[in-house]
Amino acid sequence: MKQKVAEKIRLARLAKNLSQQNMADELNITVAAYSNIERGITDISVTRLYQIAGILELFIEDLLTTEIPVVEESTVENGSSNIAHQLYMLIQEVQSLKIKTDLLEKEILLLKSK
Repeated sequence: MKQKVAEKIRLARLAKNLSQQNMADELNITVAAYSNIERGITDISVTRLYQIAGILELFIEDLLTTEIPVVEESTVENGSSNIAHQLYMLIQEVQSLKIKTDLLEKEILLLKSK
């Protein structure tokens, strides 16, 4: 899970067009220390995770959520749980593709500017 959180932080930072230096400055730590967070080397405290989420304009849950929420069978009609699950998975995939698309667009702009 630590690696997934680190990867979400990295992708969110890139989507915001922030450098590791920007993040390190905001967190009042060295770039090397921030890099270790993104690589999953350093364990992140809850306080630090809240700081990072704030800088990235995310909820802490956005960084921590890696699993599909459990839907109680008694609260949905038969089959609705499966549809909710499929919808949730589709939304997660679209969000992931949006981040990847944003990153590719930035890479293309970088290559064009060279």
